[in-house]
Parts: sequence; structure tokens; C-alpha cells
Amino acid sequence: MLKNNNTNVRRNILTVDSHTEGNPTRVIIGGVAIPPGDTLFEKQQWLVKKDDNLRRLLCFEPRGGGLMCSVFVMPPITQESDFSVIIMEQDAYVPMSGHCIIGAATTVVETGMVPMVSPITTVKFDTVAGQVTCFVEVENNQVTVVSFDNVASFLHKTDASIDVEDIGRISVDIAYGGDYYTIVNADNLKISLSPNNDAELIAASVVIREAVAEQLEIVHPEQPHINQCYMVLFTSSLTNTGDYKQTILAPPGAIDRSPCGTGTSARLAMMYSNGDIALDEMRTFEGILGTCFEGQVIGAEVRNDVTYIIPRVKGRAYITGYHQFVLSEQDPFPAGFRLGPALGETPK
Repeated sequence: MLKNNNTNVRRNILTVDSHTEGNPTRVIIGGVAIPPGDTLFEKQQWLVKKDDNLRRLLCFEPRGGGLMCSVFVMPPITQESDFSVIIMEQDAYVPMSGHCIIGAATTVVETGMVPMVSPITTVKFDTVAGQVTCFVEVENNQVTVVSFDNVASFLHKTDASIDVEDIGRISVDIAYGGDYYTIVNADNLKISLSPNNDAELIAASVVIREAVAEQLEIVHPEQPHINQCYMVLFTSSLTNTGDYKQTILAPPGAIDRSPCGTGTSARLAMMYSNGDIALDEMRTFEGILGTCFEGQVIGAEVRNDVTYIIPRVKGRAYITGYHQFVLSEQDPFPAGFRLGPALGETPK
């Protein structure tokens, strides 16, 4: 990395960038102090309230944009883990992100932050949603693929009826896979999950998200601080390369380029509860770009009348760059900027 002795530099941040099946991840490896707090959630909330400009600086234009996500890698919270992570997206601090954890696991192994062990290097991350274990497959000193055992996932509501502006009354499922998802059958709405149909997908996701927020109460049964459902997962039977097609939209209207790891976990929970998949049965989930994640249910148990599964999701990430981002005292955009209708929304 370049050394910068300019005293007019307000921030100097080191990152490693990657993409997971098309979706970008920016891993912060230096230049940011560890936030205070005894728990990871407290550290996350400190950033939300005291230094949200960090998220905006790295995720928004002119340094980010699109669906750029940032992952702050820190020392672990629990003794069993190797690292803890705070995951920052365009409009939210999410409890967990599958594509981000695959990108982070690839980064810490390929950069030597943990010793590379062939054929599999195991890396454990503390996330706000819980501990996530990654199995990083290595060949010829390179990461080839990453599997992760996600946090306990479950079907929250099935066939919930909501009234959606410009669409009408529809039935949706709500499932949790490290984040909450509204699962919608796009075929029933005659919406194509095509990259060329981005405007219609974004418009539909916005009004569906608003309807869910207004009409459905959503609180995690064991972690009440997780109490929002802002992700929309559209499904379709029209696949090209996978067993199932899906497209995920995050606020304010960003389309996940990957098949989405937590979304795949939520869908696996729904499928298992509906009897559509058995333990250890592998399925492929195709995203909007035609890239795929593999997913399976490796465990299940019932607690307090809720069926929880442990999903295992597999995908690939590729390092795209090593960056030193600076913010000068004279920069007119210390918090970055966005052009679009969602400017000014407050992250949670």
C-alpha cells in the first residue's frame, strides 16, 4: 500500500475488494478503529449512531455505488471464532450476509490473515446474527470455493396476505436466513427475473417492502433486536442453470447480483418446512446473472414450536483489488453521495 504523509487527509482506509458470483464485497482491513461495545450488536449500533459516514464513504459514490457492501473485519467476540464482522450495505447494517461472508472468508485466507491449509481451511466469524463457520477449499495456493454453515434459519409466516399498492392483494411467505426475507412468486405477478427487467423488479420490491412493514409484525423469536423485513426475494420456475431461480432486492432498490446466501438460507428454511427438501439434499439456486449457489439443509430441530434448520451454502468469490481510500479535508463529499429517490434514508 502507498504511504500517505499528507496532513490534509481526514481518513485513510485499507480494503480488499472481491465479488461473490457477481456481487461486490469490500473488506476493511485497516485504518478504522474498533468501535466500543461489549457485544457485536453494541459495536454495530455505535457505528450506526456515531460513524455512519464510514458506511456511506465506502458504499456510496464516488468510491462505491451499485450494491457495494462493506465488511469490517475485527478481532472475535467469542473464543471459538477467528474474527468478528460488521456488515454494511447501501441502506442497512445487516445481521448477516452470505455473499459478504464468502468474500470475507476468501479474503482472509488468500491474504494470509489466517494460515492457508489445504485442502480446506476452516474460518469462523462472529456476526450480529450469530457464529458462521466457513469451509474454504484451497487448491494450488488459491481459494476455489467457500461453503458456510449459516445461523439457524426458519419459516416465520406462510401465505401471509398483504395489500400492495399498484399490485393488489398477494400472498407472501416470510422466512429468516440471517436476515428476514419476503418471498414472492414472480410468476404469479407476471414479473420476469431478467437483468433487462430491473425497473419493474425495483418498483415491485419497493411497494411490497412498504406493505410488509405496514401490515405484518416481524420479530425474531430469540433475538428481538432483529425486527425488520426489508429484503424481497422473488422466485420463478423459469431457470437456465439451476434447480431454482431467484432474485433478491435490497433497499433502496438494489438488485443482488449473486443468488444471495442469506436469501438462499431463508428459502431452504421455507422449503424444508413445506416438505420440498430433505436433510442433506443438495439444490442449486440461480441468481439474476445466471450464477449459482449450492444449498442444503444439514440439520434441523424444533424449539418453542419453531422449526429451525442449519443451512449450508456454497459459492465462489474472486479478489478484484487492494485499495487505499483517502478522504481529504477539502473533499465536499465526506459521506459520499447517491443519486436516486432513496436519498436520506436512515440505516438500522
